Amino acid sequence: MQDAPARAEGMRRRPCRAPLSEIHAEALWRPRPPVGYDDDGYPFEDQTLSESTAHDDVLNYLRNVAFALLADRPDAMVQQNLLILFEEGNRAAAVEPDVTVALGVGRHPRNSYKVWVEGRPPDLVVEGLSEKTWRRDVDIKPALYRDLGVREFWQVDPLGRLPAPITGYRLRRGVYERIAPSRPDVYRSDVLDAEISYDRTEMAILDPRTGGRIPLVHDALRQRDDALRQRDDAVRERDDAVREREAALLRIAELEARLKRSN
Repeated sequence: MQDAPARAEGMRRRPCRAPLSEIHAEALWRPRPPVGYDDDGYPFEDQTLSESTAHDDVLNYLRNVAFALLADRPDAMVQQNLLILFEEGNRAAAVEPDVTVALGVGRHPRNSYKVWVEGRPPDLVVEGLSEKTWRRDVDIKPALYRDLGVREFWQVDPLGRLPAPITGYRLRRGVYERIAPSRPDVYRSDVLDAEISYDRTEMAILDPRTGGRIPLVHDALRQRDDALRQRDDAVRERDDAVREREAALLRIAELEARLKRSN
């Protein structure tokens, strides 16, 4: 099967005479009523339903770990299902990735990501393939992300529609080039400064400091609790050993005293 973004005419950025919303009309967000609008009349939410637990689980993990990796950067925004609006005055010029990462824009509250307000496109977007929308995610939306200037685009495929469970593309001179594995089945994201792997069962984003998988919050809490229990067990064992030693020394002293009295 041909690489997905390669289908969109080589994924090369071309001078655009018409607005991107016209060129990529098929990629635009298709809201499901009721739709929420901000004070300027731009949409930011609709009645979108969950696709599947596998789809949601992997994207929730990716979003939460990306947020943790960028926690020390107050200029970094990480959001899930955030609407990107890219033409001022055109309320239909919108696209909704599953996960969006933008550096240098701040972490303040926002209803949507307006490119003309933020002053730059997002740095990374992720599309998780679902039964309802996977063809648009594979064949149509990548070209819009390319022309917007999104520098990393990732496809996560829990369905088995593509040859690889996860595929990343990096923008170079206006072309999306597929990211080669840094080692078998592991791919590096420059935006997150971390390595990613996914086998359609579990996603792993690796801590660049330790090389280990970054756990979800509940996994981290369980690991912390396990570590605390192990520490408490070790403290109890140490205290028991100290008491046994003290009892043994006391017994030895008593025996020595008896020996002295008998002599």
